[in-house]
Amino acid sequence: MPGDFPFRLRGFFPKMKCMNLFKRVSLGALILCFSLPLFATSTAAAIKKSAMESGSVHDGIKYIRTRIEDCATLADKRSLLCFLGSLQEMVGEYKEASASYVAAAGISAGDAANMPKVSNEDLVINAVRCCLNCGDYSTADSYLKSSVSKSSDEKVRAEVALYSVWSSLCRAATYAETGDAVKKLKVYAAEDSMKSVRAAILLTLWYVTNEKSYVESLRKDYPHSPEYAIATGNAQIMSAPFWYFVPRAIYSSPLQVEKPSVTSSAPKSSTQTSQSSQPAQTSKPSQTDSSSTPAVVETAPKAPSGSAPKLSRQQLGLFRSRSNAEALINSAKAKGFNAYYFTETRASGTTYYIVVVDENEDFTMGKKIRAAGFDCYPVE
Repeated sequence: MPGDFPFRLRGFFPKMKCMNLFKRVSLGALILCFSLPLFATSTAAAIKKSAMESGSVHDGIKYIRTRIEDCATLADKRSLLCFLGSLQEMVGEYKEASASYVAAAGISAGDAANMPKVSNEDLVINAVRCCLNCGDYSTADSYLKSSVSKSSDEKVRAEVALYSVWSSLCRAATYAETGDAVKKLKVYAAEDSMKSVRAAILLTLWYVTNEKSYVESLRKDYPHSPEYAIATGNAQIMSAPFWYFVPRAIYSSPLQVEKPSVTSSAPKSSTQTSQSSQPAQTSKPSQTDSSSTPAVVETAPKAPSGSAPKLSRQQLGLFRSRSNAEALINSAKAKGFNAYYFTETRASGTTYYIVVVDENEDFTMGKKIRAAGFDCYPVE
């Protein structure tokens, strides 16, 4: 027996080591189990819910960006990117929104549970809209020439055709350059295959040509549509539509503009364009002559230090052509408004002329401008 003890003792230590190793492994697994919720993947619906509980849309966007890679499945990631794009578009982050929509369209997966159903073709159309909003027409056109142009869905093909015309209109520097686009829209308005976007076509035709017959067509065929509400001044879109890039007939003959039978606010579109909150230069209105002479361009005055930003002007239009801006100024002055323009140079190097009228003390200038037949919206 004494001779057996050393052997048994030696055999006991390996067993103890194995037991300790088992305990360490078990303890590690237990710790991992309790820590999993901290790093666990989540559904798109759950992340969306948390984002919507954030303090603001911007906070929601920031939150989603930190959680994109935590999505449980590719379908969740695709749906969450689509939702992120919609939020970015809402706050004017058009370049980022376009990237989010394109990223979502590039994921081979369906729609996540409890999230809106959106086809890849719809995502591409959304990206096109955002590209138009930020002035990236080349990218917009490249998306429109992709597989969506051969879609089996008639509605998608109609949207591609309409967006292609919108892109052409945005490129036009003068009203004369809109002729081909207007002709195409008139053809589209009569085609059965374009019925799904006909209200938008009629609104576009009215907005560009200022012909009242298109408002009447909207009243007759789409009396409860947003398009008709916009054409009659009963609705407004958000404050940065890409439509302000489009030349209009109402500005082509500055001193011979008749007041429309209906008033209009900023034209409705499913898109918006980004605007700078602080212009680089401004053309001050003449203090002695409110008729037709555009003022000289000079540096914009800065707001007093520490003062809160105010909606101090009404924007009537945005142009790449100075002559178009001056024509609108003359039209507004002919109606009694002391309009002027300021310039803004975008990252692309393009300079835009933005026509505005100063707000009055009782903040009714916007209402008066729209009653006179002009589009406008408040800006700082």
